[in-house]
Amino acid sequence: MDSANPVQLSTILTELAAFFNQHQAPTYLVATSGGKDSMLLCELLRQLGLPIEIAHVNYGLRGEQSDLDQAFVTAYCQQHQLVLHVKKIDLRAQLQSKNTNLQAKARAIRYAFFEEIRVEKPNSMICTAHHADDQLETFWLQLARGAGLKGLAGMQRAQAQLLRPLLPYRQQTLQKLALELGLAWREDSSNASLKYRRNLWRLELQPFLRDQVPTIDQSVALLQKQFALEIQSQENAIQEALSLFNINSSIELNKVSQLTSYQIVELFKILEIPTHVIRRIRDLFYAENGKYLTWKHADSGKTLYLVRQKDKMALVSATDFNWTFELHDAKANFKPNGVNKTSFVIDLQRVDGDLYLRKIQPGDCIRVSGMKGSKKVLQILKEMGIPAPLRKAQYVLCDHQKVISIPPYNVNAIVSANANTTEVAQLLFSKKK
Repeated sequence: MDSANPVQLSTILTELAAFFNQHQAPTYLVATSGGKDSMLLCELLRQLGLPIEIAHVNYGLRGEQSDLDQAFVTAYCQQHQLVLHVKKIDLRAQLQSKNTNLQAKARAIRYAFFEEIRVEKPNSMICTAHHADDQLETFWLQLARGAGLKGLAGMQRAQAQLLRPLLPYRQQTLQKLALELGLAWREDSSNASLKYRRNLWRLELQPFLRDQVPTIDQSVALLQKQFALEIQSQENAIQEALSLFNINSSIELNKVSQLTSYQIVELFKILEIPTHVIRRIRDLFYAENGKYLTWKHADSGKTLYLVRQKDKMALVSATDFNWTFELHDAKANFKPNGVNKTSFVIDLQRVDGDLYLRKIQPGDCIRVSGMKGSKKVLQILKEMGIPAPLRKAQYVLCDHQKVISIPPYNVNAIVSANANTTEVAQLLFSKKK
C-alpha cells in the first residue's frame, strides 16, 4: 500500500475504510499518547466517522511535560466531543526500588489499562498507531534478543481484539500526511534518548545499516512476510495439540514428536511454561517414567511439574490433587460432563460407613483389578509417573476400614460394582475450584 508518491489523503482513507469494514466493532478504543502517529490515527478514524473513544496514559515520567501531553489530548477530545479515558500514575516512583525495565513495565501498564476498558464494552477493539518503521525496529530488537520465528515475524495488523491500522505505512508517508492535514501533536523528548534500546536502533544502528546496505529494509520486510506466512501455516497444528492438552492437562509423546521445533515452543509458551524449561522438554522423550521438569509460576509462585508419564507428558502441581467427591444413584444414569471429572461405579454394600478424603499414609493399600492381593498406593502412583515430591500430596478416599479410591485414577477392586451388585452407585470426582 505504501508509496514514494505524494500522499493522497483520499486513497489512504479508502484503504483504511476497507480495513475497518473487515474488522467491524461497535467501539474502537484508540491508544493515544499525544504524539504524531497516535494523533494522526485519531484524526483519520474520526474523519472516517468510526465510533472511537480515546485512551491516554500519563506515566508522570517527564513531570510537567507529561501533564501537558494529557492536557493536549484532553483538549482534542473536547474539541471533537470524543470520550476520553485517562490513567495517571507515577511510574518512576514505582520503579525506584525494583530492577525493572521501564519501557516493558510501561507497556504492561498501558495494555492492561486498554484491556480493562475494552472488556467493559462488548465486542470493542483496541487500535494502536504502530507503523511499518516500528515493524522494522521490532525485527532488529527481537533479533538482538535471540527471538524465534514468531518474534522475528513482528506484529500483525489484526490480532484478536487488537488492530494496528497504520502498520503498512512508512513513517515518511505518515509525516507527509500529518503535514497535509495541518495536524498538531506533542513531541516526546524521551524519543531522542539513546538509553532506550529501541531509540538506539532507530536513531543510530538502522541508519548505519541503511547506509551500508540500501535495500536492507526491503529485505527485512520480505523476511517478516515469509515468517508470518510460515507461522500461519503452523497455527493449525499448534491449536490441535493445545486442544488435546486441554482435555486432561497432558499430551501423548508421539503427538509432540510430530510437531516442529517452532510448534513445540509455541505450544508450551501458550501453556505459560518458561523458556528455560521449554529448552529441556525433549529430554523427557528419553527419560524414565516419573521424571520431570519443574519451575515456579511467575505470578502465583506455585511449583509446577512437566512429567513423563509412560507414553505422555503431563502438567501437574500440588493443587491437582485437591478433589471433591459425590455419590449418585446409578439408576439415574448420571453422566459427568466437563474437564477434570472422573467417575467409577461402586457397590455400596461393600462400603463401611461414611466416605471422607485424607492425605495418603505410607501403609495405604488397595486391591487392583486383575491381580492378587493388595498394592501400596505410593507404588501405584510411582508406576503412574507421579513425581516423587507430589506423591505424598495425594489424597485418598476412605471409609471406616479401608482406602476406597485414589482420585481420580482408580478405585479399590473390593468395592467395584459387578454383575451381581444390587446397590450400585456412581462415585464422581471433581477438581476443586
